[in-house]
Amino acid sequence: MEVKTTKQATRFARDLKKRKHRQLTSRFLIEGVNFVEDALIDRAALDYMLVSDKFWQRKKGKRIIDLASSRGIRVFSVKENVLAKLADTETPQGIVAVCQIPVWNKDETICGQDALVVALDGLQDPGNLGTIIRAGAGAGVSGFFLGEGTVDLYNPKVLRSTMGTVFRVPTFHQVELVSLIKRLKSLGFTTIAADPRARIKYYCTDFKKGHLLFIIGNESRGIRKELLDIVDLKVSIPLSEGVESLNAAVAAALIFYEVYRQRDPEG
Repeated sequence: MEVKTTKQATRFARDLKKRKHRQLTSRFLIEGVNFVEDALIDRAALDYMLVSDKFWQRKKGKRIIDLASSRGIRVFSVKENVLAKLADTETPQGIVAVCQIPVWNKDETICGQDALVVALDGLQDPGNLGTIIRAGAGAGVSGFFLGEGTVDLYNPKVLRSTMGTVFRVPTFHQVELVSLIKRLKSLGFTTIAADPRARIKYYCTDFKKGHLLFIIGNESRGIRKELLDIVDLKVSIPLSEGVESLNAAVAAALIFYEVYRQRDPEG
């Protein structure tokens, strides 16, 4: 993809605020000093950057621009008010970048030793999805499979919540979860649903060895029955009397880190 003028670059970036355009172009918009710097460090495929006049004058801004330029990434200078319209935050930091959506290999993701993968069934809150991906990156999750109805990974609120880990953990979109569960079971995965009605407590389950697929459900309805009917195991998180449920991201993080704890060679 090539843009030749600042006006074209600005228009294209503005269109990426719409999910339809992100899907059509396989691009998304990132903003903020730390996010763009993380993308450069992770060698994400950036098409170009848009920066404000003030950003050029900052020490860190100059370092980021020099790094981008050394990698052949074009940098366009725009006015503060133009950049503010592109930014999704209340206090824009003077920089946005257009990035190619990463392409991951499913077979490589599921074939690693003792792979831990996660399927999300209709998760709808952007903050929850971003936080789950961030927690999963920290706990060694091999990859995420987003079922139909799950919020767009490249929604600006999701991206902010991932804190840059979107470039590090393979994530696959619009996945048909029944087929995924059946396929992974045939490959020797143990498939596990996080279900508040389950009798088995998650920390009473042996996660030390083997390939695991965890399924996390929608914030209000949980996991669909058709998925619950075909998994190998259902586990719950025990709660004190009077507490009905946990936030989906909190529940996911607890399970991820229990797996991490059990598999920690120094634990």
